[in-house]
Amino acid sequence: MSHGQKEFDRKYYQRFFDKYSRKELEMYYRWAEGWIRFLDNYLDIKAGNRRKVLELGASLGYFSKVFKDRGFSVWATDISSHIIKKARAIQRGVNFSTVDVERGIKISERFDYILAFEVLEHLKKPDRALRNIRAKLKTGGVLVFSTPFPTRRSLADPTHINVHREDWWLRLGKKTGFRDLKMIHATFIPFLYRFSSRFSFGFPLKTDIPFVNSTVFFLFKK
Repeated sequence: MSHGQKEFDRKYYQRFFDKYSRKELEMYYRWAEGWIRFLDNYLDIKAGNRRKVLELGASLGYFSKVFKDRGFSVWATDISSHIIKKARAIQRGVNFSTVDVERGIKISERFDYILAFEVLEHLKKPDRALRNIRAKLKTGGVLVFSTPFPTRRSLADPTHINVHREDWWLRLGKKTGFRDLKMIHATFIPFLYRFSSRFSFGFPLKTDIPFVNSTVFFLFKK
């Protein structure tokens, strides 16, 4: 069983959500704010200015909510119809739909930014996903994604079927037609976001300390 199958998804999301409530959405929203504030140092995303964002692997759409609140027009997708149904029930103002990025993105719009946070490592064919993503970006649009680097912890997750070193992703980005490829390491303070978004922030460094959330951001331009 895998992502996109109802029973698998139901058990998988029990790791993160109890009631799929607005309260849980707001907690993860505070976490997402820290990630997006970190990216403010590298991207022009502080105000929407009528631009369009697509999030892949959106779950309840907490990253999408950050962009919505900044004035972007937002589409949020996930392979799981289970989680998309839950997201629609607790959030308005975001266009939710079920999408399997490896099969194609059946949305008519082109986007200024496409987001995929901690998604590509779950895919069997990330190269196919990158080509489908590139096709939905406007010229000059940017794919923004994060993915873990190889550690004992990241490799132990059975759903992480494509965890690679940073240079592997940069080569794949070039191979699939992207340009101006950038990589940024990021480490975020754990747990304290549960109390306030003021405690949700990150540093541009790489670490494998247990319980600390360290990842790699990639910025690929079309």
